[in-house]
Amino acid sequence: MRTAMRLSPLIAFAVFAFPALAFAGLADSGASTGASAAGASGVTFIQVIGLFNIFVGLMLTVALFTYFLGLFLWITRLGTWPTYRTEAIKIMEWSVVILFVLVVLLAIVQFFQYHPKEAGYVVSVIVAIIIIWIIIYLAAHSGGGKKKAEEH
Repeated sequence: MRTAMRLSPLIAFAVFAFPALAFAGLADSGASTGASAAGASGVTFIQVIGLFNIFVGLMLTVALFTYFLGLFLWITRLGTWPTYRTEAIKIMEWSVVILFVLVVLLAIVQFFQYHPKEAGYVVSVIVAIIIIWIIIYLAAHSGGGKKKAEEH
């Protein structure tokens, strides 16, 4: 009960901050009477995924910008002493990591969009494996309390 009371202001803020996401599961049926639950401001799940794709595109732009910034720093510090070229290499490494994560995220989202049945099966198998692992882990580590010291 306390957790629900603590989370209620956060949920209320999220609903007011992102009103389009409040009706993300509802699709407008095209009724001109306005009787649909979503009303004129209803957003479909596909549109929310489109917003995610815009966010990923912006992150891709930032990652490419930082990579070329690191490359520019690496080239400009070629003849200086001390060079500090390792900082530029670290910037390029992090931008490549961000690019790789974005590519993997986009692949997962595309898989969920185009293959929902298979994605549901994969997610259910992963959840089942996690539940079985938790059961085995708890069974292995919960047995046998403290051993009594033998009296001599």
